[in-house]
Amino acid sequence: MTAANQDLMAKLERGFNPRNVAVIGAARHNNFQWLRNHLPFHKKHGSLFHVNIDKNEWPGAEELGVQNYSSLLEIQEPIDYVSISVPRQVVPRVLADCIKKGVSVVHVYTAGFGESGEEEGIKLEHTIVEMAQKAGIALIGPNCMGLLNPEVGIRHTSEQYHDDKGFLGYISNSGSQANGLAIEAYAHDIKVSKDISMGNGIVVDAPDLLDYLVQDEDTKVIGMYLEGIRNPRRFFQSLREATKKKPVIVWKVGQTEDAARAVAAHSGTAYLREDLWEMLATRCGAVQVNSIEEMVDTAKALHMVPPSIGTRIGLFAISGGHSTEMANVFSKNGFKVVALEDRSLKELGSFLSLIGGNYINPIQAFGEHFDRILDVLGRDSNLDVVAAEVAPGRLVRDDKMLESRIQAFKQFQSRYDKPIIAVLTSSLPRTDTSVVETVERKFIREGIPAFYGFDRGAMALKHVVDYQSQKVFLGE
Repeated sequence: MTAANQDLMAKLERGFNPRNVAVIGAARHNNFQWLRNHLPFHKKHGSLFHVNIDKNEWPGAEELGVQNYSSLLEIQEPIDYVSISVPRQVVPRVLADCIKKGVSVVHVYTAGFGESGEEEGIKLEHTIVEMAQKAGIALIGPNCMGLLNPEVGIRHTSEQYHDDKGFLGYISNSGSQANGLAIEAYAHDIKVSKDISMGNGIVVDAPDLLDYLVQDEDTKVIGMYLEGIRNPRRFFQSLREATKKKPVIVWKVGQTEDAARAVAAHSGTAYLREDLWEMLATRCGAVQVNSIEEMVDTAKALHMVPPSIGTRIGLFAISGGHSTEMANVFSKNGFKVVALEDRSLKELGSFLSLIGGNYINPIQAFGEHFDRILDVLGRDSNLDVVAAEVAPGRLVRDDKMLESRIQAFKQFQSRYDKPIIAVLTSSLPRTDTSVVETVERKFIREGIPAFYGFDRGAMALKHVVDYQSQKVFLGE
């Protein structure tokens, strides 16, 4: 790592863990959004200041307990992170003050730069790039939501959680996708370590943020929502180095010419042919996904499911129709629904009946002998991995049964090396999504990988097997 890169990593670390923060340009028209976003930081970790030459906006900040200044340079305390929300033509003047003040990271929320396609916007973008690069300041954006570090209360929106942290580091061109990921993941009891909305990425770009998250001790899995890349060679070099150390999941959009036009208008990034992207990303060892749900499921699986390269799977379903669907879905995702050992069939036959049921693989049993069935699958040497269906609609009404299921999974995990996942279904009985999520969170908190539905469970498990198989193939 070069001295310049080390300096940038140090600045980003200071921005994520600032001593003090300033918001420039908070106003009534957006309900003092950026002040509200960082209030948890102000209350527990450091001081938050408001800078605005329009003193008519000062009372709103005072009501929030935030001190006002006309200029950043009037503040005596050191400022490490600044959020800028002013008209685009004012941004260079404000950035100059940030440089004089010695700010580490500047987040430019303001849009209307290169992505606008307008001569003025392009010119202003060139100006702030030159200023930031000459001064060595870490500029995030423009046209973005900046940094999220929930542990210290630096946030994208006031709806996001704080005073907590997780294992997932996230990088996104899009502010709504960065915010949406944090909120969607939290609904599944998956928390982020750091989350960056980088917008146009004209100074601090995706490779820089990848490098940062690789060395961040709190981040165990890295996710990315990418619209485009500005420097393909540098990006793929950073991606390759990152995947040697941590799993990297990439959701790439803008992969058709029509979608590429939308990307260019949104973040000003260029089109890369889909087939070329997929080839290069695969060679670099990235896990590729196509939705926010798949991103969350895959991050969860890579973090929670023990490494496995085997595809021989044992399936346990609660009904005949579910058993055939389960076999269809998992086999289409590359898993082999193999025959069980004779001793397993003999043992299952001692307490299960073929009349109204099945114990060939998939095993079909409505819920009786749950722990015994898992124990048989755990001991069966024909199997590399196990997936068991759970019906949240029944468990949420019976605390004793819920605890029994959790203990059965935990007992399996303690006795056997092979991975096991819980697949939560909502059709038998019909169950609201909120109930499924409640049960899922309870499983996750107990260390049990749980997924909503056969498709999502199979895909997440496939990503784990593919990722681990590639690492073995590459000798890593």
